[in-house]
Amino acid sequence: MKLSELLADNKTVLCDGAFATFYSKLTGNSERRCELENINNPEIVKRIHTQYINAGAKIIRTNTFSANTTILNISQDELIKVIKQGYMLARECAGENAVVCADISAIYTNDDHDKNPDAEYRAIIDAFIECGADSFILETLPSIDIIAYPIEYIKSKKPDADIYLSFAIMPDGFTRSGVSLNSLLDSIVKYKDKLCVVGLNCGCGPTQIQRHAVQFNDFIKSNTKLYTAVLPNSGYPYLERRRIAFSPNTEHFVDEIARLIPNNINILGGCCGTEPEHIKLLSEKLNGNISFAKIEIKEKKKSSPAPFSSRIANSDFVIAAELDPPYGTDLNKLINGANLLKEAGADIVTISDSPLGQVKMEPVLCSARIHRECGIDTLPHICCRDRNINALRSVLLGAHSEGIRAVLAVTGDHIAESDRGVVKPVFNISSTQFMTIISEMNKEVFADSPILIGGAFNPDLKYAKSQLKRLEKKMECGATFFLTQPVYSAENIDVIEEARSLGAKMLVGIMPLVSYRNASFLNNEVPGINIPQDIIERFSPNMTREESSAVGTEIAIELAKTYMTHADGFYFMTPFNRAEIVCDVINALPLKN
Repeated sequence: MKLSELLADNKTVLCDGAFATFYSKLTGNSERRCELENINNPEIVKRIHTQYINAGAKIIRTNTFSANTTILNISQDELIKVIKQGYMLARECAGENAVVCADISAIYTNDDHDKNPDAEYRAIIDAFIECGADSFILETLPSIDIIAYPIEYIKSKKPDADIYLSFAIMPDGFTRSGVSLNSLLDSIVKYKDKLCVVGLNCGCGPTQIQRHAVQFNDFIKSNTKLYTAVLPNSGYPYLERRRIAFSPNTEHFVDEIARLIPNNINILGGCCGTEPEHIKLLSEKLNGNISFAKIEIKEKKKSSPAPFSSRIANSDFVIAAELDPPYGTDLNKLINGANLLKEAGADIVTISDSPLGQVKMEPVLCSARIHRECGIDTLPHICCRDRNINALRSVLLGAHSEGIRAVLAVTGDHIAESDRGVVKPVFNISSTQFMTIISEMNKEVFADSPILIGGAFNPDLKYAKSQLKRLEKKMECGATFFLTQPVYSAENIDVIEEARSLGAKMLVGIMPLVSYRNASFLNNEVPGINIPQDIIERFSPNMTREESSAVGTEIAIELAKTYMTHADGFYFMTPFNRAEIVCDVINALPLKN
């Protein structure tokens, strides 16, 4: 019997629970290589399958979830033996009492991004089909894209095969790779003609998964003819004698997962930490009188956008002014500077994130305090150099709670070679991937008040082609406005106009120079900044500070007037946090609208 045939005759059926964690509990061995027991100890494999079937499971998954050469560190020939034996053991135990799903996980390649897993997927799928498999489960997925090839290959080899996809959603409604539940649902619809069942597993316990499960089930039933499934963990894992364990919370798990029965989810079962006893008690609940009411989800109300976001949306000419966070803890100079900039007409104050890899105060914390004390929108730069995905998402939550509604997502400057033995860069993701994560969070966590996404852009003619291509990618990932590197001549106008023609809002970078030495340093030692010699020669090493500042202000005003009709706004970089210089430039321009 195939999966679709079983589900066609039943309202809700039970799947098994976790194989690996139950195996680890029974044997005391690590669950990491339990798939090898298909060959080394088939009796324990049969014992686990049989216990789940006797408990009431009508669907069992083969002991092959982590069966790939990367995780098991075996040859492909050895892998095929593990796969075939795993299927045959499950089939022997199931008999006519249960459907066997050939279990496949996403194949990750130990950061070897050039390695293509398609050949291994083909070998695994071919092995299952040779054994007679007609029902497949691809589970604990972070996105549908990572498993697109196996879906197509299964259907090409066995068009009538039933495919069951299951995604691992965390308590916050996102996968580990930062894909939101709404995005998952949208992607599933594109594959609806190739699938039989879609569901959620792992990531959450039975209480935390309920809201996601109801949203998932309601959407799928309204937009497709697919069956749905929910298989949560039993709860949070913990380490016990170097072994992952779960609390003995059987009754709690069953009581909570049973609350989903009135929502007409087609398959219920368990993932990590669940055992035959969980399935047995759930079977009793399923066949008893359930008094729970159907779980409903209330829609979130949307709030008004922040002033800067509104001005960007209305295509108003906007002014952003950058301040550098301090090396120490004193923010008085920044607070005073932000107040001056606000009075001069700046729409938003931007705070850089440890440029050149030099440690300064955390930009979101600086931005939050300026926002609170000065009453002006703030734009923290958040770089990927120092944070992994979890940390990036965490800092976004904190920023949003402080009223910050715009961020500049940047990859971040590299750490100096001399520091790398001590300081390790993270670079878990790139700026475009970070933008995608923010976009995903905007759909769910920040749906009532989204965060506006900004990106960096270098208008240098030498890099125009590659920068414009990257800009398009950033826009696809959610960026709507861009801060450019500082310009010091009119030669960048065409590149900026081309970027604007693509739909990007361009805030042209203007950095007032303050001395001959300052201009020489920026031109020779700071990547991405090119100052023409005639600009540098307008300064003299013998000038006083006041004379140099006046020349620098004059140049900045000239540049701003040159770019006024070729920009959607200006991004003023405040030299040495001397906000009065930028205020003088702003006040000299016809910027009010």
